Amino acid sequence: MITFDRLLTETPVARDLRRMLELLESAYEHPVDVEFTVNFLPDGSYRIHLLQCRTFQIRREISGMSPAVPTSQATLLDAHGAVIGVSREQPLRRIVYIVTEKYAQLPEQDRYAVARLIGQLNRQHPVDDRGLMLIGPGRWGTHSASLGIPVSFTEISRASVVCEVVAMHDSLVPDVSLGTHFFNDLVEHDMLYVAYFPKKAGNRIEDAWFRNTPNRLLELAPGATALAEVVRVIDCADAGRTVWLRADTTEQRAQVFMR
Repeated sequence: MITFDRLLTETPVARDLRRMLELLESAYEHPVDVEFTVNFLPDGSYRIHLLQCRTFQIRREISGMSPAVPTSQATLLDAHGAVIGVSREQPLRRIVYIVTEKYAQLPEQDRYAVARLIGQLNRQHPVDDRGLMLIGPGRWGTHSASLGIPVSFTEISRASVVCEVVAMHDSLVPDVSLGTHFFNDLVEHDMLYVAYFPKKAGNRIEDAWFRNTPNRLLELAPGATALAEVVRVIDCADAGRTVWLRADTTEQRAQVFMR
């Protein structure tokens, strides 16, 4: 049976790691999450190699959330369950919407092309604008394109909220990721994760609105003609009314609506 008993009782590794974490927390002004290795040398000494260090920021949830919006009031998306992040109410400026059945029909190579296209759209979005929402089928950040959208975090880093639609096609319903592919990045960037279960009672999406509102994709990416039926870029100003996101992690409910 392999244990860490001798490491913890016969070496000062735990003490050194504790001191290392104290120094990093002081420097970053937040607690940190680290990955490390400890390599022992022939003379019994050791070296700690810091592989990764990320701040783990804890943000207080906003107070005074307004009541949930009645579903009759121009609700575009109503998702119950799997809302991870900090509760918020905010206007949305742009929504990138991936059409589920169109994406499901793509060969694997084209699914990677969709991921690169999302990255291109992400880079064009203003850094200081927190009004970008991404909605698409399956797991965002998966390494297997058959299970979702194989983006890296840098390709979605300017989004304020990412929504996984738990669907793909009749023979495959991918499990949700619950944000695990990018969990620390979600925390650091104050990004909200939402899962939308199409068959769950009380959930609804105004699919016609997302499909019929003008698609601005080719204005932003003129070379993306082949994917124009798959990737829809919706400028919320085209709705004629302000599009809002209301997400309450206590209630585990997220709504996108117009008012």
